[in-house]
Amino acid sequence: TARGLTTGIVTMQPETMLNYHTHACAESITVLEGEAEIAVEGRTYRLGPLDNITIPRWLPHQSRNPDTRKPVRMHTALAMSVPEHEPVPRSFDRIEMPLDSTGAPGFERVTRFTSADRLQGVGPGAEFIDYFNASLMPGIEMSGGFARFDPGGRLPDHLHDFDESICIIRGDTNCLVEGRQYSLNDYATAMVPRGRVHYFINESEHRMDMIWVYAGPMPERIVIAPGFVRE
Repeated sequence: TARGLTTGIVTMQPETMLNYHTHACAESITVLEGEAEIAVEGRTYRLGPLDNITIPRWLPHQSRNPDTRKPVRMHTALAMSVPEHEPVPRSFDRIEMPLDSTGAPGFERVTRFTSADRLQGVGPGAEFIDYFNASLMPGIEMSGGFARFDPGGRLPDHLHDFDESICIIRGDTNCLVEGRQYSLNDYATAMVPRGRVHYFINESEHRMDMIWVYAGPMPERIVIAPGFVRE
C-alpha cells in the first residue's frame, strides 16, 4: 500500500454521474479518453483528453459523462492511503465555466493540455507538465503531472523521499528499479516506494506518455550515479 497516495483508472458509461461528495484530502482527475464534466460547488468544467482538474480537500464536487454514446476514462489520484468519500446531500446552482477556464483561484485548479506550460531538461527526450503541487496550489498534500518521452527518452537514476505512482497511458516503457526491469504499457501502473532508486526509459520507436503522482507536495528528485543495485 502506498503511503498517503491512491491512484486508479475510472470508466464512466454514457450519461452516468457520481453525485456530489467530498474527501478529506485533495483529488486529481485527468481525462484519458472521451470528455468529462466536473462540477465543484456548481462551477462546471468540460474537460477533454489530458486536461486535469485538481480539487482541494473538503470541496464538494461531482463527475459526469455528458456523452450519450461513448464512455469516458479518467485517471484519478487521492492524497490518502485508503480512499474514502463523504456524500454531500445539498445541491448547487450550475455555473457554466468557459471552455478555457483554469479554475477558481484559491479553490480548484484546471490545466488545459493544449495551453499548459511545458518543462524541458528533466531528462533527454522528456517533456513534463505540472498539473498540481504546493507552488501551484499552496497547502496541497501531493504533486503530479504529465510526461512525454520521445524514442530514446529517459530520466536519470533517481529516488524520492515519498512514494510515487506512474501510469503509462500511451506507448511502452521500461521501468528499472535497483536492477529489476519491468515492461509497462496500456495503463499499467508502477508504485515505487520511498527511497527506491529507479528510472524510466522509452526504448521503443514510438512516443510514450505517462501520468505521474508523488505522495509529496513538491516534485523533488534526488539524482544518483547510474547502475545502483541494493545489496
